[in-house]
Formats: sequence, structure tokens, C-alpha cells
Amino acid sequence: MSGRTFAAVAVGFALTMAACSSSATSDRSAASDGATTTLNTNESTTEATFRDEPELDSRLTQEFVDSSLEDKIADFLESPNSGKSAVIATEMGDTGDIRWAPWILDLHRLAQSTITDRNAIEALGELSGLEAGRNRGEDFQIYGTWAQSLQIDPGAGYREWKLGLYGIIDDEFAELLATVPSDQLLSEIHWGGVTRGGIPELNDPARLPVSEAEWMVPEELVLGVEFDDSAVAYPVRILGHHELANDIIDGVPVSIVYCTLCRTGLAFDRRFDSNGEEQVLDFQTSGLLWSSNKVMVDNQTDTLWQHLSGVGIGGPLEGEVLTQLPLVTTTWADWIAEHPDSETLELPPPIFFPETPERPPIAYPYDPGGAYQGYYENPDVWFPILDTPDVFALKTPVLGLSYGGESLAVEVEALQQEGPLVFEVGGQTVLAVPTDGGARVFDANGTGLSDGDQPTFEPLGTTAVRLSDGTELARLVVPQAFWFAWFGDHQETKTWPAG
Repeated sequence: MSGRTFAAVAVGFALTMAACSSSATSDRSAASDGATTTLNTNESTTEATFRDEPELDSRLTQEFVDSSLEDKIADFLESPNSGKSAVIATEMGDTGDIRWAPWILDLHRLAQSTITDRNAIEALGELSGLEAGRNRGEDFQIYGTWAQSLQIDPGAGYREWKLGLYGIIDDEFAELLATVPSDQLLSEIHWGGVTRGGIPELNDPARLPVSEAEWMVPEELVLGVEFDDSAVAYPVRILGHHELANDIIDGVPVSIVYCTLCRTGLAFDRRFDSNGEEQVLDFQTSGLLWSSNKVMVDNQTDTLWQHLSGVGIGGPLEGEVLTQLPLVTTTWADWIAEHPDSETLELPPPIFFPETPERPPIAYPYDPGGAYQGYYENPDVWFPILDTPDVFALKTPVLGLSYGGESLAVEVEALQQEGPLVFEVGGQTVLAVPTDGGARVFDANGTGLSDGDQPTFEPLGTTAVRLSDGTELARLVVPQAFWFAWFGDHQETKTWPAG
């Protein structure tokens, strides 16, 4: 062990970290007498403390200092405190073995102890050769991205380490993470700053005709879903705070899920065939993130689901894929012009938590663009991702096309400037039609159109277009996401315009 001093070890090792921001406001900030708490963003926190916090002079015994690193880890998991964690972070770094990087990252993510933070960053710097950032949030992103991009195998004992640390935040975290089959994947999943359901989802949200939503403004974004007889607009000003709505549209159970970190709205069919029996799944925020992408959990099976792919990554339905439904990101003005008889969400009332009556209700302001405004104005991300080619800026919105084993990321802004355009990807021919907020994609196979064509057409609602020769093209389900998020799932992707 190096000769660094541990005399300045802080007495508390508080597991408190903002949901996606080191300077966020706690959603547990209680107003007196149960008054409603108003939040400007969804950047909530949850808090826990290591169970055993003895005085400094009694927690670093000579026996502990002289023991092996493995024995120190076992001792720490049995009775965690910041003095032990600081020593362990240093020793892991002193080994020169990068397999310890995920372990140190977990300490850094959860620690609010100054000495543990300092030792963890010094250790990660030694292992990676990278310079630290300007603050602990930037440090976590720098070193986490380095470790994830190297696909580091954390080695023997890591699963017990991860479950032990995350179980201190919430026992349920340990139970959910125990179902993730790969230790490497487990090391890439990080705490988002809230416990399960800490970002309150909307269940069967009240709706009203768009003509009555006088509080909406023309240029704000909505996520629009259209079935044969029904169409519903989900304002981003609302989903930016709740991130998830379990709803029923035209008799179909759906979840509208919005990952604020990758700015991606997707619609999933909640019906799932399990052993020949149909189940309807209800989704919640799990409180966990993978590659800065939302991880959901369903209440029926406790399966963890990655949002962008809709794939189960842990639990009974691990490896299964949710059915995605067409969704459009567009402006309110465009939506109501095309769907004057559709519905939208009512502004939700304050959120109460009957399971924790001491927790004050949350009343979000629901201003357009209010949630995560600082994040969108900043070019950097908050959580570890894969090293991403600088073809586009990390937060450039792209349209994701993936067919026949090939994928293409289409820069949305460039498409909006170019106009409707035909792309050929993996043997599939599609027509991409820009909207004010994104784009729609239609099946152009068998039409004679080829890559780069710009045909004339007329829209048939949001689900189809008709070419000048009368051919109707059906709508395809295509995600829109920040560039870093699309690349994280499609590392062999091509780009348009070409980088």
C-alpha cells in the first residue's frame, strides 16, 4: 500500500448523488406540514448512509491496514465506512491492474466522502493514464467511459461487491442487479440517483381534446401516437418530468417512454406472450442506467429492460424484446394541424406517495423545455458511455435506420434542410420525411426509388404517404436519439451525411 495519509478521512460516507446532476435539488425536500414541493426539473436525489460509522480513530485498525486487499473488501462489505473505502480505492489503484477500475468507479459513484473521492480519482488516473476532469461528475464520465469502452472484465468477486454496495442504497437494487447475467454488463450499469419508481410514472393519465389544451404553445414538442381510430399527443413538457406513461390507446395497452438523457421517445406494446399466456406489463423507472440510457423495470416480472432497444437485460424475461409501435416527435402546431380531433394529456396533479406518507407530494411546473434544460444546453453527457466517433456532436439528434445487419444514423437537422430523401440500408429502401421535431420513415421497397431520390408525395395522416403514381407507403417504426446513444447500440453504423 502507498504511503498516502488517511488522516483526513471524512466521518460520513453518504450515498447521495443527484439523478443525473451533482448539483440537483432533492425531491425529498420537505415543506412543512406536508405542503407540496415544487421542482423545476426531475433531477431528484435519494439518500442512504453506510450503516457503521464509528469514530475515525477506531475504524482503521492495524489488523485492517495489514490485511490483504481481498480481506479488506470482505471487511468493508460487512461493515462499510468511508475510511475503509478510501484505503481500498488506493490499494486497487496501486495494483496497476485495470480489472479493479469498475470496482473503483462504483466507490466513486456512490461516495460523497472527500477522501474516498480523491483516492478513487487518483487510482483511476493511475490505471487509465487519463487526467481528471473539473468536477466529480466529469470524473465519473471520463473514467467510466474509458472503462466501458475497454470492455473490462471486473473479475472474481465483482458481483458480490456490486450487489453489496447497491444493496446499501436499496435492498431491491441488489435483487434486480443479481438477475443481470454478465459481470461485465453489471459493471456498466450505474445508479441514476433515484430508487425504483423515484421518477414517478404516469398510470392511465387523464386526457382531454387537443382543442381544450389552451396551455400548449405551437412550437413545443410532443410525442404522437396514432392507431386506426385514436391519436394521442404526449407533451414532452410532461414526459420530461415523468419519463414514462402506462396508457391504453384504442384498447391497446402501451407505454410511452422518454429517456431524457438520450432524448428519445419510444412507444411499446405492453402486451407480452409468456408461455402461451398474454400478460400486460406495467413499467416503472428502475433507478438504474446503462450507457446513459434509461433502464425500465416491469412490475409483473421484475425484468430490467433497456429503453432504446426494448431488450430485457436481467430478470425472467432477459433476452426478450418488447414490440415497438410507431411514434412521431413533432411540434404541437404540426400535430393539431394533422390531428385536430385527437387527445393530449391533462396537466397532472401533484404526485403523492401513499407507500411513503412522510414524503411530501411533488408538483412539477411543466413549463415547456423546463426539464433538463441545463443538460441540453451543455455538450457533455453526465454518465459513462462508449467512446463515440466525433462524426457528430454527442447530443446531435439522429434518425436510426437498421435493416439486414446494417445501420445508418441520419442527422435530423441535415435531413430537415435537405428535405424528403430515400435511403437504402441493408437491402431495405425507405423514404425519410422530416418534421419540425424529427422525421417519419416509410417503406419504399418495390417502388423503383433508389438511394438519394427525392420523390413527390402527399401525406395520409402520420401513418402513410402516397407517391405521385398512387403507390401508398406504410409507416415504419424508427427511433430518434442522440448520436452517442445510437452509436452505443450500433457501433458499426454508417452516417449521413458521411463523416
